Amino acid sequence: MKKITSFLLVAAFPASLLFSQLHPDWENPGVFEKNQVPPHATLMPYDHMEQALAHTRKFSPNHHSLNGTWEFRWSENPGMAPAGFYLNGFDRSGWDSIRVPSNWQMEGFGYPIFRNIGQPFPNEPPDVPDDFNPVGSYYRTFEIPASWEGKRVFLHFEGVHSASYVWINGKEAGYNQGGMEPAEYDITPFLQEGENSIGVQVLRFSDGAYLEDQDTWRLSGIYRDVYLMAAPEVHISDFYVTTDLDDAYADALLRLEADVTNYGSGSRDVSAVRIQLFDCERNPVFESRKMLQVGRVEGRSTVSLMDSLQVSRPARWSAEYPNLYTLTMEVLDESGDVNEILSSRVGFREVEIRDQAIWINGVRIKFNGVNSHMLHPETGHAMDMETMRKDLILMKQFNINCVRTSHYPPNVEYLDLADELGIYIVDETGDEAHAYQYLSHRSEWREQYLDRMKKMVYRDRNHPSVVIWSAGNESGPGDNLCAVMEEGKRIDPSRPGWMYGGNDDRDPKTNPIRCEDIVGPRYLEPFALEQLFARSDDPRPSFMDEYIAATGNSLGGLDEYWELIYRYPRLTGGAIWDWISPAITQPVITTPDESPGQIQCVLMNRAHLVDGVSGKALRLSGHDDWLEAYMDPSLDISGNGITLSFWIRPEPYNGYGHYLTKGDHQFGIIQPDPGQLEFYLHTRERVSLLGKLPHGWEGRWHHVAGIYDGKKMELYVDGNRTGTRTCSGTITNGPERVAIGKSTAMGDSHMGPLSHATIDRVRIFGEPVLVEDLKRDAEGLKPKSRLWLDFESTRREG
Repeated sequence: MKKITSFLLVAAFPASLLFSQLHPDWENPGVFEKNQVPPHATLMPYDHMEQALAHTRKFSPNHHSLNGTWEFRWSENPGMAPAGFYLNGFDRSGWDSIRVPSNWQMEGFGYPIFRNIGQPFPNEPPDVPDDFNPVGSYYRTFEIPASWEGKRVFLHFEGVHSASYVWINGKEAGYNQGGMEPAEYDITPFLQEGENSIGVQVLRFSDGAYLEDQDTWRLSGIYRDVYLMAAPEVHISDFYVTTDLDDAYADALLRLEADVTNYGSGSRDVSAVRIQLFDCERNPVFESRKMLQVGRVEGRSTVSLMDSLQVSRPARWSAEYPNLYTLTMEVLDESGDVNEILSSRVGFREVEIRDQAIWINGVRIKFNGVNSHMLHPETGHAMDMETMRKDLILMKQFNINCVRTSHYPPNVEYLDLADELGIYIVDETGDEAHAYQYLSHRSEWREQYLDRMKKMVYRDRNHPSVVIWSAGNESGPGDNLCAVMEEGKRIDPSRPGWMYGGNDDRDPKTNPIRCEDIVGPRYLEPFALEQLFARSDDPRPSFMDEYIAATGNSLGGLDEYWELIYRYPRLTGGAIWDWISPAITQPVITTPDESPGQIQCVLMNRAHLVDGVSGKALRLSGHDDWLEAYMDPSLDISGNGITLSFWIRPEPYNGYGHYLTKGDHQFGIIQPDPGQLEFYLHTRERVSLLGKLPHGWEGRWHHVAGIYDGKKMELYVDGNRTGTRTCSGTITNGPERVAIGKSTAMGDSHMGPLSHATIDRVRIFGEPVLVEDLKRDAEGLKPKSRLWLDFESTRREG
């Protein structure tokens, strides 16, 4: 059976300059891709059957890696990015170089930022910041192998975060949003003989970032493989393999759907697609190869083929016995010659939902799972094969049989390894809106939700390890989530179970999502799990997509949970949060405290020293840089006197100005708005003193002091008292740490920047000190200090 579909190749796309100025692509939820090839299975043409059976895509003669060293320029925002950098003759002599794949923050450019909930800026969708939206401009050259003459050439990105434009030989070839999904372009019309060039401009933030609000490090760049793929003019552009076991789970029906696409303008005659199945030992299963007749394929159109093969008693695939077959597909031209060969691993397994349980090959399954981010401590989201393999082998050793890919599709190699080693995968759509869950109700965002799902399902639906699809994580209760599940079932009807990782599933009666095939809950106590879910007559299985968060001193209660999971058929197991907490390696940089306590003080993130009011000073970029003092009794000030003093050169106010604090309540000096400073402390309650900022505050050095003597609070700027008020009582000690540049009570969901300033000569005393003595560092003050930072040096501790 075959079906014919026509399409139009677009080589370039004009854009209205006015529209782009008023509505840039990266702030328009209706624009998330341009000029891309439709999503499809991971595939690679081979020239010989031995290559296809080896199934090593990167060693195919039709694969050309663009990984390696690229020329690179980091810019703070799109307006500062180099215009026309992708053109021949552009001067890139002063550029840096960068390794691809990588996150540029892990290569020393920009700022790594961690957030749990919310973006690190206060904008509302679809707007993103104009002043700080880092841009990475990438450039390199390449040559097309001589053996590719006459073939179509596709440019494939496995992952670019968050939005990206592509130019080939100076011409715009495409655009993409979706930081965790692949993007592919047919670049054949843009190529030339000899040397070719590619330019890629990556924007850190786009409207797509509002669907990437995951609880992890927010990193950017071309962080997964990028390569060229050559294919004949008539090419298998997609295929879909399913296996259907009989009632005894013994014999199987292997179904194949394949799309044969003619990328040329004229019609072509194709004899057939010849298929063969090879067992685990690479022995052919059928005596004669199956021929799927094709016939004429009109120019720029696709013929869809469908057929099935009966397989007697195949070795089945499961987590315990991950038996893999290989299916080969050969495209024969009108003369019967082989034009291309494709291959796919096949696992004979059947997933069913019945009797309130999930069954694989007729066996009721209990999922002993974990959540796992794709994050390496040294390379960020750029994961290597060795680490992925080690992770999965460790899981197998500890009887973990399931991974939920929190909260986006993983590297495709991760799924290859799960197929090979035997791990059940809950494959999750990368659409976490979290702080912006209302987007799930908005129809103008629906296509972007669907695009992320389609790229995942089309890519991953041939992997036997994928047994459950997830519509996303914490993305809201709106209709867009049900649309994701509905369309996903249309694309892949072979898997009966879609779930969604929402936060409103603790009580079935109030859960707003009604379209799930597999329900939660998450983080429910064993007693409530038993009462609300285990004993329910709801026919849908229950799977805890997150439970027993393994953070800090936790992970208790496994035996109580698993007593219930084994007792009740409806409880199918769960995924612990999480396998390895997302963390990146940062050097421990300290600066000496010259107070008697000699407290350890650590420069966090990219905080560093620059020229100060005298000697060196602490530079804070506003992008998650700060200094943190270790907890020490000398800073637990609880008497009836305190003095805070520092020099500061502030930048324009960005909405956050916590300059010297011990939490939000014990004591501190902050800038709460563009025109005032605030000195606060906590006696019986939080007491606040506001003072007006002087003219010329920004960009100049100023001395700031807050003094409390048990009777009154005073605030000084440059020796001038800007505020005073009565206050009495002893200062209440709190559990927070002293910090410069932020409050440690802030948590990990701050939707905005941090303090942007240069700070010098920080002093804290447990008694009142005259402001004149503070300004000149009067003799005898240092021995009385609780903290004395001059920032004259740093030391790497580890």
